[in-house]
This record gives sequence, C-alpha cells and structure tokens, in this order.
Amino acid sequence: MIQSFIPIVSVLAVFGFPVAIVFVIKYFKLKDRELALEAETREHSQRQQLAIEQRVERLEEVLISLDHDVRARLGIEHPTNPLPARPDLLEAPAGAASQQGGEAGPQRTKVR
Repeated sequence: MIQSFIPIVSVLAVFGFPVAIVFVIKYFKLKDRELALEAETREHSQRQQLAIEQRVERLEEVLISLDHDVRARLGIEHPTNPLPARPDLLEAPAGAASQQGGEAGPQRTKVR
C-alpha cells in the first residue's frame, strides 16, 4: 500500500514545493509593502502633528504678546518700551456722530 503512495507524493512534492515557495515569497513581499506603507503613513502623520504643534506654539506666542500689549495699553503693567498713545484711533470718525443721530452708543449693523 505504501508503494502506491510514493508516486503520488513525489508528484505533489515536485510540483507543489515550487508553487508553495512562490506563494510564500509573494506573501512576504506583500507584507513588506504593507509595513513600508504603514511606516510612511506614520511618518507623514508625525510630520503633520509636528507642524500642528509648531503652529499652536506660534499662536500661543502671538496671543501672549498681544495680551502683554493689551495689558500695557490698559496700564496694568508698565513695559520697558511703552507704545505711543494714539487717541485718534479711539475716537469715532467725524461723519459717524451725525449718522447716529446724536446717540451715545455705537450703531450696530449686520454686514453679510
């Protein structure tokens, strides 16, 4: 009985092993590509995250500097370099008082 299985096993081995080897090689190439794409995606997301963090830091610096300017203008904190006073920026334009009809409050309009 074992004698009848020898030709069948040998034919399967001769034709089956090359197919199995090709299958294994293709499988691991596919896995290698998947890992490369995953690493590339991870690197891209890390660069994007770093760019976002840098933007947030710059925004925080700007907000802190603006906050400092606002405090300096209000006189809460005296900076070493005070900004020049510009009272003309705080006054309404000359034509605005006549348009408001002498009202003390600012006129609010919606602009779309």
